[in-house]
Amino acid sequence: MLKLFKKIPALFGSVVRYIRENPFDRRYMRGFDWPIFLTVCALIAFGIISIYSATSIPVEEEINSVTEMMEYQPIATARLQLIWAIGGMVALFFMIYFDYGVFGRLSNIIYWANIFLLLFVLFTTRGRGNMAGWFSWGSGRTFQPSEIGKIAIIISLSKMFADRKEPIKTVRDLIPLMIYFMLPLILILAQPDVGTALVYVAIFAGLLFVSGTNWKLLAGMVCILMLMMVPLWYIMNATDSFRLERIMVFLNPESDPNGAGMNAINSRIAVGSAGLWGKGLFADGSFAALNYIPEDHTDFIFAITCETFGFVGAMIMVGLFAFLLIRMLILARRSRDMFGNYLIVGIMSMMLFHVVENIGMILGLLPITGIPLPFVSYGGSNMLTNMAGIGLVLNVAMRSKVQLRKRNEYKEAKL
Repeated sequence: MLKLFKKIPALFGSVVRYIRENPFDRRYMRGFDWPIFLTVCALIAFGIISIYSATSIPVEEEINSVTEMMEYQPIATARLQLIWAIGGMVALFFMIYFDYGVFGRLSNIIYWANIFLLLFVLFTTRGRGNMAGWFSWGSGRTFQPSEIGKIAIIISLSKMFADRKEPIKTVRDLIPLMIYFMLPLILILAQPDVGTALVYVAIFAGLLFVSGTNWKLLAGMVCILMLMMVPLWYIMNATDSFRLERIMVFLNPESDPNGAGMNAINSRIAVGSAGLWGKGLFADGSFAALNYIPEDHTDFIFAITCETFGFVGAMIMVGLFAFLLIRMLILARRSRDMFGNYLIVGIMSMMLFHVVENIGMILGLLPITGIPLPFVSYGGSNMLTNMAGIGLVLNVAMRSKVQLRKRNEYKEAKL
């Protein structure tokens, strides 16, 4: 590991040299997947408006227009989210610039750099739930390495799966991959950040599934995980009252309606009270303005989206996510190699879990976790991670499409 960090200066020199010797080929932009890019832009716009609504405050004066109301509402959080979105665009085009094969060749360095950050963050100050998962900088600004680590683990695992000559058929084949995967997972659980750990598990499960792993082996892993739930429950009952409380609130939110169950209850009321078209921005008596959902601009943003835009707006947002995920699946099938295929599947697995878990917890179908809604929830680390992930997807799609066109032109010329 130390040898890898000694190579970091040489790595930066190699990056600069690569950029000079390999200028971006504009022909790749012919393969740029505009449907995915525009869908992401629409979700970001949804998110900024929802955050603006979530951070609104009640206004006592009589105001008849939305334009006048906007003069009284705080815009700092929504504006900062817009800045993060612009930063995310930079991350997206950075990921597009390099051939994704470069990330594969650097996968070992990326993996160990991620391990170092996850290990180092354990020594930072712990916050709510005795959790240490952020580096603090500036005036209250934070950076969460486990978020960026999602991209690192996708690249690393995708390279490992792509290098295999045949699917995983035995436990012996699975053990090296499990060790490789478990090291960052254990460091995340040590924070402890169960929500992010579940995202890592979802990524690994998605890659295992599409790699053609023996289904009996997959079934055995599921059974082992289910059996592990029993001792885990007793461990949480003895040592982790914060997360145990979240599970109990999921099972019965009314047991503590003014405390731990308040978010779960009020988010469902906000969704149910919105009607077909919603209450609109800055509506009198809205849960957003009255701050009845404390985490409404982050983890519970979907409740505010439903309250603001109603059932129609919520279905449009869900439709955008569905289109994004299906489009990724299509692009994965068209990738020029298995590494590109696994990269897209890894990103898709990550976002699918985020969307299902976030919306599920708002509707009371799944336990409450700190899982944000991609492109919609407020947060810089999450925005940068998701935009970098979309950059990888576009990278694979662009180069695969151009290479396919070249191959077809060569065949036509040969005929």
